[in-house]
Amino acid sequence: MPLTWISLFFLAGIVLASFLSLPIWAWILLSSFFFLLFLLLRFLAARSSSLAPRLSFLVIYPLYFALPIFLFLGSAYYQSRQPNINADHIAFFNDRNYELLITGSLTEPPDYRDNYTNLKLQTEAVDTGDGDLPVSGFILVRVDKNQVYEYGQRLRVRGQLKTPPENEEFSYRDYLARDGIHSYMSTAEVTELPGNGGNIFYQQVYKLKSKLLEKTYRLYHDPEASLLAGILFGVDTGLPRKLQDAFKNTGTAHIIAISGFNIAIIAGIFFSIFKNLTNERLGAIIAVIGIFMYAFLVGGDAAVMRAAFMGSVALLARQLGRRNMGMNALMTVALVMALINPLVLWDVGFQLSFFATLGLILYAEPFSNFTANLIAKISKHDTSTFARIINENVILTLAAQLTTIPIMAYHFKRISLISFIANPFILPVQPAVMIVGGLAVFSSLIIQPLGQLIAWIAWPFAAYTIRIVEFFDRVPNGTIFLGDSSIWLVASFYIALLFVTFNWSDIKDRLQSLAGSLRAVALTAALTFMFVCMVVLWRSASTAGDGQFHVTFLEVGSADAVLIQTPEGRNILVNGGASTSELSDELGRRLPFFSRKLDWLIIASTQEEQLSALPRVIERYPPDQVLWSGNVQASFSARLLDEYFAEQGIPVSRAEAGQRLELGGGAFIEVQAAGPRGSVLLIEYDNFRTLLPIGLSEGTLESLEFGNSIGKVDVLLLADAGYAPSNPPDIFENLNPQLVVLDVAAGDPNGMPSQEVLDSLDGYSLLRTDRNGWIDVSTDGIEMRVTVERGE
Repeated sequence: MPLTWISLFFLAGIVLASFLSLPIWAWILLSSFFFLLFLLLRFLAARSSSLAPRLSFLVIYPLYFALPIFLFLGSAYYQSRQPNINADHIAFFNDRNYELLITGSLTEPPDYRDNYTNLKLQTEAVDTGDGDLPVSGFILVRVDKNQVYEYGQRLRVRGQLKTPPENEEFSYRDYLARDGIHSYMSTAEVTELPGNGGNIFYQQVYKLKSKLLEKTYRLYHDPEASLLAGILFGVDTGLPRKLQDAFKNTGTAHIIAISGFNIAIIAGIFFSIFKNLTNERLGAIIAVIGIFMYAFLVGGDAAVMRAAFMGSVALLARQLGRRNMGMNALMTVALVMALINPLVLWDVGFQLSFFATLGLILYAEPFSNFTANLIAKISKHDTSTFARIINENVILTLAAQLTTIPIMAYHFKRISLISFIANPFILPVQPAVMIVGGLAVFSSLIIQPLGQLIAWIAWPFAAYTIRIVEFFDRVPNGTIFLGDSSIWLVASFYIALLFVTFNWSDIKDRLQSLAGSLRAVALTAALTFMFVCMVVLWRSASTAGDGQFHVTFLEVGSADAVLIQTPEGRNILVNGGASTSELSDELGRRLPFFSRKLDWLIIASTQEEQLSALPRVIERYPPDQVLWSGNVQASFSARLLDEYFAEQGIPVSRAEAGQRLELGGGAFIEVQAAGPRGSVLLIEYDNFRTLLPIGLSEGTLESLEFGNSIGKVDVLLLADAGYAPSNPPDIFENLNPQLVVLDVAAGDPNGMPSQEVLDSLDGYSLLRTDRNGWIDVSTDGIEMRVTVERGE
């Protein structure tokens, strides 16, 4: 497979150059060196009789010894495509402390969201105050919602130009750079200008798409209308977040996202339909034509065309039935895409499309043959029709999922176990959703009543899709939330999978020759492995995320230890209490089985009873980062922790009022006040709010206006184990919590909580760790659920 190896090494060169920055001439020099070395060895092998036997491999396998040439050519190409940010590029004006006037035209239709609209502008000129200067490059502008814009429209925007932001969880800068955008305007005033800078062909395509979207929402009610908008036209922003999460959790998000996975599966189903109506060759041609017509209809942007090419390659490989030709075609398409934009290799959509297509090329046929043979052995009747239905609706999906699961686990930090069941229920109706739903929308352009009639026929299929997704989303532990995964683990999986795939015949022959002697060992090993897997899976499932945001108040005596776990798999510990064994036990039961670390440790109070468990526990569960508030010299444990963090090189940030710690998915922790005794923390996740006044200093309550400056909260932790001066009645009235939590030891030696505080809480829901054990508050940002260890 020469094209496969050449393409693979060229792409590897692009990745190499992203890690090792060398000038273009250095990469070209390395490539030239290996080229000359290759020619020299070939010359010696041909002319020298004494060296010929030793260099015979150059004659037999000439290509493989020329591969380093393509590796370094790929690196040189990547380096040559890096943007040159000079005074003629719009990014040169990033991060100025004044507003700019930028003139440009829309290169894409506006991206309408619930609260704002994104505009991608091809810049023409910038005015810094001294008149227009010609510039080039793209910028992303965020403007107010509800204003209508069109592709190609010329605009002038006023605002501060910034470098796109990035944080430890997501780099918006890298994400936009893949589209050639290096500048970002978060707020802007927009002035419409005369003229149009768009392509005439795309103007008509986008106008048609806009009209079709308008018709879709007239023909259908939501959420079916937004589902069809996503499936038919790639506009999924109308789906509510809860439904989008349901598609993600059930592993069916490819239905509403235009990807190679989606198109390859749908193309395979279309091919099966049309080949029965015509013949295999004509069916494949119709399916490919349909793919590209669909791609142009939804706008023909880079992501869509990439998906169309990948889907066509998968269909071609399946039609030809030759794995090597499919691999060559796939790698050639990947090479062409990388030549167009080298940064495409880091695009999640490209990775999913590539590996889904790879799975279909490598495994669709053998999996289908295995299934057909198995069904034939079970039944004596003609099972070809049943086997074809199973293969087209289940096995194709399984083949694509096998090679995409590691990518989804790495990027989305979750594995959907329920997807293997949900997809076979959903995929069979997708041709009806696309064909009948699309026919309804197109018909409504000509005859509205006819389109409405067809829409009523299409509606049950769209409604069925949504209801099935919502049903499977409610299945307990259907999704395992993994947290961060190592890229080396993902790479190891693919290396092992491809090694077994391409050497399966030898492996099978070897196993058959050793079958007799290994049977007893294999049986014992299998039983042992099953037992170990059962225990590990049970333990993993019990600690895996459930897609909810959790705030758990651990039972650690008259001190505070709060574990925060996000739907994305992040784990944050606030303080720790006095008992090492109790804290370590609580964390061990709750942290993911395959993870022994904390994403953040927040020191919210430096008092000894609040921290004395931490010095030994953090050796077992080390934090990636620390947010510190309070006087380091306030206690012995605080000094130990400070020394440990310095020795281990763990980054420590000093908490300041107003500081916000982003947790992902819209969740964050905000420091409301910070002083010598610690800090007051506010946790927010959509509509859910929890206040942790763990480190109250003198005057803190007054500075917070006894809660007035914070507003209503859902959960309130009592400060200082219910000490009366730290919990005045005014704070309960101002915060009006639905639930009050008290961290206190049974028989507290200081007599906590104060009776005065308990009297003030009359009429509020109160849970105590001395009576209820640990207290877990879970939420989806809308509804709150409380679970306790003991009692009700």
